[in-house]
Amino acid sequence: MERKVMIGCPVRNRAWILPAYLQSLEALDYPRERIIYCFIVNDCEDSTPDILGNFAHKYPGQVYLVENNGGNTPHQRGQYSFKRLAYLRNLLLMEFLRSDCEYLFSVDSDILVPPHSLRALINNQCDIVSCLVCNGAVIGDESCYNVLHRDDRGHYLHIRNFPRDRLFRVDCTGAAYLIKRQVISELGVRYGARNGAEDIGFCESARQKGVHIYCDGRLECTHVMKQL
Repeated sequence: MERKVMIGCPVRNRAWILPAYLQSLEALDYPRERIIYCFIVNDCEDSTPDILGNFAHKYPGQVYLVENNGGNTPHQRGQYSFKRLAYLRNLLLMEFLRSDCEYLFSVDSDILVPPHSLRALINNQCDIVSCLVCNGAVIGDESCYNVLHRDDRGHYLHIRNFPRDRLFRVDCTGAAYLIKRQVISELGVRYGARNGAEDIGFCESARQKGVHIYCDGRLECTHVMKQL
C-alpha cells in the first residue's frame, strides 16, 4: 500500500492562484485516498477561505482547514514576517503530527507541482528532499533556485550549477519539499526565524540533528510569482 501523505502550507490572500494550485495537487499521480490536505488559513482579505472551503466540501474528511488570525504583517512578497511564517509553519507540523501520515509534502501556495513529483520524491527515500523551484522571475535571474549552500562564513549562497539528472546535497531548500515523519516526530526539527527566513531555520535545525537535505534535479515545479 502507498504511504500516506499530508500536503499543505500556510495560505493568505491567494485567491488569484489557488484554483490552479489545487488543480495541480489533484493531478498528482498518487492514490487520492492516501492523501490528506491541511492549510493554515491566516488573515485573509479575499476569497481564499471560500475557495478552500469548497475544496474541503469536494473531499469530505480529507481536507483540514486551520484558521489562525492575528498577524498584522503585510502579505505582499518580500514584506512577510519570518517569525510569523515560522509560527504558522510550525502549526502545520503540529497538525501533521496529529495525523497518521508518514510524509509531509510542504508545497507553497504559488507552486504548481508536476504530476509525477510526489511519487518520485517518495521513491528517493530521503529524510528531506525538494523539487527544483525557480525564484528568479521577479528579479530577472532565471538561475536563482530554491537550493542554497552555506559558505565558511555562514552566508547562504544560491547554488547556480547543479545536476538535472540526479539527487544532490544542499544546505537549505524550501518551497516544495517532502519530509519524513521521523524528522518531525523523533528528531524534533522545527521552523525558526532567528537567522533569517523560516526555511533556513528549519534546514539548520535538521542539519544540527544530522539530517542530510537533498534536491532532486530531475523535478522542477512552476513558480507563479506574479498575480495572473
